[in-house]
Amino acid sequence: MRSIFKIILTVFVAIQFVGCTNKNWDDHYLTPPPTINTNVWDAIKSNSELSGFVTLMEKYNYDSLFMTDNTYTLFIPDNSAIAKMAPSQVSDTTILNYLISRHYIQPMDIKGKRKLQTLAKKFSTFESGNGQPTYDGIPLAFESPLYVNGKYFIMGEVALPKLNLYEYFAVNTPYLKAYIDSKDSITVDQAKSTPIGFNDKGQTVYDTVAIKYNSFETKVFPVSTEWRNYTSTFVFPRKANYENGLTAMAQKLGGRFIDYKDIPIKWQNQILIPYLIKQGTFLNMLDVNEFRDKSVLTYKKKYTMMNISGDSIIVDYKPSDPYLCSNGLFYEYANFVVPEKLYSDTIKMQGEALVRPQGVKFVFKDIKDSIIVKNPGGFSPNREYIKGASNDSIMVVNFTKGYKGIFDVDFQSTNLFPRKYRLEVLTKMDIGGIYDIYVNGVLLKRTPTSVNSFDYAEFTKVRGGLIKSVTGATLVPRGQFNKFDFYVDNIIDYGKPKVRFEYKGPGTVANNGLVIDALYFIPVAN
Repeated sequence: MRSIFKIILTVFVAIQFVGCTNKNWDDHYLTPPPTINTNVWDAIKSNSELSGFVTLMEKYNYDSLFMTDNTYTLFIPDNSAIAKMAPSQVSDTTILNYLISRHYIQPMDIKGKRKLQTLAKKFSTFESGNGQPTYDGIPLAFESPLYVNGKYFIMGEVALPKLNLYEYFAVNTPYLKAYIDSKDSITVDQAKSTPIGFNDKGQTVYDTVAIKYNSFETKVFPVSTEWRNYTSTFVFPRKANYENGLTAMAQKLGGRFIDYKDIPIKWQNQILIPYLIKQGTFLNMLDVNEFRDKSVLTYKKKYTMMNISGDSIIVDYKPSDPYLCSNGLFYEYANFVVPEKLYSDTIKMQGEALVRPQGVKFVFKDIKDSIIVKNPGGFSPNREYIKGASNDSIMVVNFTKGYKGIFDVDFQSTNLFPRKYRLEVLTKMDIGGIYDIYVNGVLLKRTPTSVNSFDYAEFTKVRGGLIKSVTGATLVPRGQFNKFDFYVDNIIDYGKPKVRFEYKGPGTVANNGLVIDALYFIPVAN
């Protein structure tokens, strides 16, 4: 009996709740505001604070917009703001178009930032949720009630159409803009290209439609296009700050480097700018307090944020001076410094990079990989996996005992910044011979009186296997491996220097051949 009573009581309360709820919603929807039958334009004209805006609208016949059933939201500068406009700003309808949206805007329904498409076809930024709504960062001092065909807001400044990110880069970060432009290419629009016949070889001939394709806009962010729900944040130094950072880098390098003009553009496009993009491009528009320079878990400088590509990065800069674009947000570097690791770290090239597998064997890569081999003896290279090597593997070519013929391997190293280096050649001590080693056509010698670049066996015989570096330090063997080094100071342009190992004959070591574990290009301070 008690259970039945509980059920009856529950049903009664539920009915009462639904009745009250329906009544509240009815009041909400069925009680119209007193302005609901008034034209929004009539309300605007009756506000003396907006007479300057009314005059501009009537000058270009924009008052006719409100003779239709379309709904508009207007962001209206007061008379004081209108009076400050330059003659060029009121010479056409560009700014008027930017102050009017075809959408009904209700601040209580918006949390955070929202992109609005205006009559100018450009997107503005409406933000709500922080106490006072803003339009492109300008506080909205007044919000009208709803009228039959829209509503309006009043602000104390004129909102000017914002540049999109690409337009902003063109004016303020020309180095980034030029980098993006360099990613343009022409490709075929397969959807619009149609087959029209066959050529003499029976191959299909297409009536092709070519289109421009930009890999940056496809893979990173479409900076020249505006979207309602797709924005990004870029952190990049503006022109003066960028050039100052390069000048500081040049002065740190010394020698022939004086200022930013001496830093190779090719290096900037291949190393510096991609690094800055990776470190400073994010999805959505981030407030400055959303940048973290320490892990929220460890409170240390580990991976702290995720960039637009989904990579974990460490934020080691302070963003400042934001500029709101129509499709994102731009921040300047508070203090831009080119990271030394980008131009002063050791550059490594593995010996096994010279070969490729062919069936169950290995062969040298060919001329299309910029590798030229003179090998009349027909000796096959191999990639051997040995723990303790620089990459746990080496490239080795075994010659016949006492071979005195020709063997040269000519290749390009990895890209190097133009400066002085100490080149370390990592090799295996029980295979060798007498070699001349060239970089960009210049024979490398360990001493001015050296005849050849290196004969490892002579060191094992005379010095017990201990080789002195050109710095004076002793290069201690690591198990089967040792190394020798040279100074290289003829790399004057950014790029891949040519390296050649030229066999001159057998040494006194029992096994003749060539072993390259790795080449280390170690920058040397001027």
